[in-house]
Amino acid sequence: MRRLSGVVLVVAAMGLAFWLALGPSTEWDGAARVARFALLLSCFGVIGGGARLVFPGKAEEQQARFTG
Repeated sequence: MRRLSGVVLVVAAMGLAFWLALGPSTEWDGAARVARFALLLSCFGVIGGGARLVFPGKAEEQQARFTG
């Protein structure tokens, strides 16, 4: 379930990032342009977090083997 949610997060964030980078109007000015850039940067953070859900660190993986 954890890996599935990670994949869903990565795909959704990548779709939003592609749309923000390539899709919206170039007429956005001022605060809207800054908000679009901030949202694009947060998409990269979500992609990184989703990748951590899909590929957990070795310490977590070893701990799960010993407890479960």
